[in-house]
Amino acid sequence: MAPKPAALASRVCPSCKVAGPARLLPGQSCALCETQKAWSELGNQGLVIDHAAIDEAVQRRRGEAAGEPLWKKLVVWFPPAITVGIAAFAAWFAVRLLSSREISSLDTLLSDLQGTAKRTTLVGLLALVVGIVALFRLRRQRQFRRLPFVISHAIAVMAGASALVIGAVHWYEFSGGFSGQYTSMPPREALGVTTHVDRILNATVVVLAPDGDGDATRLAMGTGAVVAADDHRAWIVTCSHVAMPYIAVGAPRHAKDAQPVWVQLSDGRQGRASVRWAAPPPLDVVVIELPIEHPPEPVTISADASAMQPSSSVTFVPNPYRSGWKVLNGELLRRETHRTSAGSYDLLFTSLPVTYGDSGSGLFDARGQLVGLNTWTRVGDGPSQGISLPSETMRALVDAIRNGKLDKLDDTIQTSTRE
Repeated sequence: MAPKPAALASRVCPSCKVAGPARLLPGQSCALCETQKAWSELGNQGLVIDHAAIDEAVQRRRGEAAGEPLWKKLVVWFPPAITVGIAAFAAWFAVRLLSSREISSLDTLLSDLQGTAKRTTLVGLLALVVGIVALFRLRRQRQFRRLPFVISHAIAVMAGASALVIGAVHWYEFSGGFSGQYTSMPPREALGVTTHVDRILNATVVVLAPDGDGDATRLAMGTGAVVAADDHRAWIVTCSHVAMPYIAVGAPRHAKDAQPVWVQLSDGRQGRASVRWAAPPPLDVVVIELPIEHPPEPVTISADASAMQPSSSVTFVPNPYRSGWKVLNGELLRRETHRTSAGSYDLLFTSLPVTYGDSGSGLFDARGQLVGLNTWTRVGDGPSQGISLPSETMRALVDAIRNGKLDKLDDTIQTSTRE
């Protein structure tokens, strides 16, 4: 019987007589001997490297590169220039979105912020996509070894991703962050109210305030009431935390430190106004002066609301930006006296649903006189209760109106409190 091929194989090379790891067939030499045999067949000189030919080829390539026109050299840098340019646009839009805005009307601010956020998101997405595609394509080219090319595309990716996140977050926030139905004063509709209630509606205003640095991207919104006027100005009373939201509760407030606010009248006219006077804490009252021609007729402030008893009828106009013009009627529930370091003062608790944006609105009695200033609400067991400062806490303001000295209101005037 013939032997199997594996039985004829040997680990010993027949040429060099050295045992190796691989089995060799009859007549087959090891890899080292086969290599030496191949080199010997090339002749006595072996492999010759032509250095002169190599140098000549290198010089020729250099000459060809040096002789290229400028536009061909610039084409190589065109892709990274495009990605860096888009990244710069994305970064510029992101910085523009995060920069502060001066106080102005709500619809103007929202339109600006929404538009900038949208552009930041789209340009950021473009920079991100272009940067990623450019990096993948660059790996297939010899320019991938050039560090500036890689850095430029990486910058586009990082700038695009940052702008995309910043823009998308702000776009979502500014598109749905405002809970009201209107961003400008809604049109007045016939409500079938009495003359003095119509006067209350005419005197109701919306107040917008920036932060302590004057940045209007984070607005405080509230309501106010025109309490005095001449042919060229209107004086509006509202809450301190509406016009000066950057001052901590209970901290001293000074009109000279206040940022400008934006006021919109019930007839749609609007403009920049200034805080003219701030009551000492803890009273939450300020007076705003709005330069405007032929302002609406002011409401009358009751000199003293202490005569009002529980179950007395009260009225207020909620912020019209939320759901349009409304007149809500309720009743006085009780009075509570609070003693503070600044003296004692009362709070009026009513059945009126005072909510976000209503702070600073006037509380009126059955005759249409302002008897309080809505400041906040109490939520607990049962229905919420509106809380108002009674009109006697604004005695200094009433005296200034009666004496014709509103234009001389300043922080030296101290609000009278009930002792």
